[in-house]
Amino acid sequence: MLSEFFSLIYPSTCLNCNETLISAENFICTACKTDLPETQDHKNPENELFQKFAYNSIVKSACAFLYFNDGGIAQKLIHNLKYEGLHEIGDYLGELFGNTISDQLDPDIVIPVPIHKKKLRKRGYNQSLGFAKGLASCFERAEVREDLIFRTKNTQTQTRKNKLSRWINVDNIYSDTREDLDGKTVVIVDDVITTGATVGMLCDKLKEANANEIHVLCIARR
Repeated sequence: MLSEFFSLIYPSTCLNCNETLISAENFICTACKTDLPETQDHKNPENELFQKFAYNSIVKSACAFLYFNDGGIAQKLIHNLKYEGLHEIGDYLGELFGNTISDQLDPDIVIPVPIHKKKLRKRGYNQSLGFAKGLASCFERAEVREDLIFRTKNTQTQTRKNKLSRWINVDNIYSDTREDLDGKTVVIVDDVITTGATVGMLCDKLKEANANEIHVLCIARR
């Protein structure tokens, strides 16, 4: 009742179109939810995202939930997730995507791409963690693990770098994995993937730790 009272005084609005949300809607209205730019990557094993990791035999699949377009719904959701403190958006999107792909995956471990401790202190949370938790809730046995591997190098933003610069920028940015992952199926979760350089380096570390296979999932791809 208290929540409904405050919603009357300070109504929530859709992050995309600014229409007032009704009680059953979260973050975006039903119309905008219907218009989410879904990639359907899970229906195409050889999709564009997977091609970024096809060189690494341990990566068995890669899927993005949404297309990232400047000014589009995905960009607005991710901006609010990363910079406006709305970390619950990650859980929301993770559950939406998880319900779509849960019949295709049964991982042991879900790992959100680590961020450096300085960035973690500044932001207060890892923007990929909520997405990882939302996804894991749709799988049968998956465990979200943030303690297996850490980011040791605080690199410059990747946003305006070309492909080669991105790969150089993320060289040797992760610690060794703390456990042997022999026989484990691992899902790596990120918010936005462009070249795949950051996730590619993480895949290499998990491969060294004897992971059996890796699947890459992200909220959006450019």
